[in-house]
Order: sequence, then C-alpha cells, then structure tokens
Amino acid sequence: MSLSSKKINHIAIIMDGNGRWAKKNLVNKKNGHQAGIDTAIKICKSISKDSIINHLTLYTFSTENWNRSPQEIRQLFKLINSTYKQFKDTAIDQNIKIIHLGKKSKLPKQTINIVNDVVESTKMNTGLTLNIALNYGGRAEILDAFKKFKKSKLNISEKNFYKFLYNPKLPDPEIIIRTGGDLRLSNFLLWQSAYSEFFFTKTLWPNFNYIQLKKIINDFNKRKRNFGK
Repeated sequence: MSLSSKKINHIAIIMDGNGRWAKKNLVNKKNGHQAGIDTAIKICKSISKDSIINHLTLYTFSTENWNRSPQEIRQLFKLINSTYKQFKDTAIDQNIKIIHLGKKSKLPKQTINIVNDVVESTKMNTGLTLNIALNYGGRAEILDAFKKFKKSKLNISEKNFYKFLYNPKLPDPEIIIRTGGDLRLSNFLLWQSAYSEFFFTKTLWPNFNYIQLKKIINDFNKRKRNFGK
C-alpha cells in the first residue's frame, strides 16, 4: 500500500483565494467564486473515486463573511444556491452523503430549503461524507454547544461537551488545509482542531487539484503524531 492510499478519516479545507484568482485572471469575483466551486466538485469526485478519505469538510461561508458588501453577499448566495444543486447531482451520482455544518439562522429562506433538500436526498448514501460549513464559525459553535450543555444534566467532560457540537458524529480532522497563502485558521473548527496537522499552500483555491491533495496526504503520513506523549 502506498503512502497516499492509506485511509484518512477526516480532511478539512479552508478554500481561500477565489477573489485573488479572479483579479489575477482579470475577471470579476463572481467568476472567481464559480471557479472555486468547480474545483470543489472536482476534488469531491476524485476523493469519492479513490475512497481514501471518509469525511471532507469544506469551509464555504463563515459567520464573518456577512461583513462583506451586500452586493457580493447576494452574488455569493446565488452561487451557493446553485452550488448545492450541483453538489446534489454529484452526490447522488457518487454516493456522497452531504451534511450541513453551521447555523441556519440568517440564511435566506430559499437557501435553507435547498440545504434541507440536499441533506435529505443524500442521507442514505454510504460513500464520502461531505460537510459543507455554511454560515459557520468555530466560536459560535462552541458558544452554542455551551448553552445546550448548561441545560443538560451531564457531567462536565470533553466527551459530553462534544455531544452538543453542530455535528457530534464528525471526527476531529487529521488534516486541515488552507489554500491562498494565509497562515491562520479564521475561526474554523476551533474545538476539533486541537491535534490536527496543518498544511498551508500559496496555491489559490481555483488552481488547487487532487494531485496536490495527494501530496499533502503523503506528507501527512510521514509525520509523527505524539498527541502530547
């Protein structure tokens, strides 16, 4: 078995660089975001075909993204709505199970309906589990979990606290990748990333491909993980 063929339970990706890709290619941001969507679908298809990753989480829209201009947000949600339809077709064809990760509050009603439809339509699929982090923030997730935990009668422990996160069945990511060159988490999976291995690449997300992902997996499999020991 080659290094890159070893099974990875969970990879999470901060898909950064769509805007800079658009500027570099002299197109508007909408085209940049569409190029990013196309890359995400290609990556999902390749992962599904290879069957070496159980869970993939894509950081699609953060709670901080609401601070962007109203025009860009409108364009983004038009694309997000069509993206979910594209992902639904891909998921049905590739046996991918799609899960929403984040808060549905503030999302447009049309988006909520589309998200619910995609999740319901793919819930019985048994291949790759794709978590789409939409209106997601790590701090918001921890606060929301804390509020629910306070109301429970469970003993205080990490195991019990985990039960109140947005997706308690989601394993911690072994690998977190950020494209685009920035070296930060940007409020992504703060609780779950305690022992994740981080990989940062200057490649803009629309230019990222499966060959690069496999190289990261190879590099990950060469790392020694001590978990504090």
